[in-house]
Amino acid sequence: MTEAGVLTMCLGFAKIPFKFKPGSCGTVIRNARLKIVDPLTGASLPRNQTGEICIKGGAVMKGYFNDPEATKRTIDKGGWLHSGDIGYVDDDDEVFIVDRLKELIKYKGFHVAPAELEALLIAHPSVSDAAVVSMKDEAAGEVPVAFVVRANGSNISEEEIKQYISKQANAISSDHTRTSSTT
Repeated sequence: MTEAGVLTMCLGFAKIPFKFKPGSCGTVIRNARLKIVDPLTGASLPRNQTGEICIKGGAVMKGYFNDPEATKRTIDKGGWLHSGDIGYVDDDDEVFIVDRLKELIKYKGFHVAPAELEALLIAHPSVSDAAVVSMKDEAAGEVPVAFVVRANGSNISEEEIKQYISKQANAISSDHTRTSSTT
């Protein structure tokens, strides 16, 4: 269970179920607040932007028993618990958790989510499964390494996969820039 999981409620399990989106954790419970922050800068991010989920409220732990250092690493001076979960809040206030901060690959100062790369890879019709892990690299810090299972009958090459991911990453990057400049 993630730290953020106890502060959301999936409305599909209510007495009278509400509609909810697949993959959503639900909405934030009463008397709790949630914000999404950039893991590098700590700056608050707008809706639909992925970052670390931070939570605050009466139901949030006040710290680790007899471990002030762990408490200091997890709860900031403003009282926000940094969950270590990577996610976003959509326009309907639904919370989505997409990865864990500890699993992020730190590539040249950027955080790369393995789950996002895996989703991009699996979306390709010539790929049936994929796993992404980090590998140490002196110049970049870490680099993502993908293990790909070709779909039946596929002859897709490593170079074709790299080109596909590069195109997808550029599209996401330009979309992110457009979104950021309008907020």
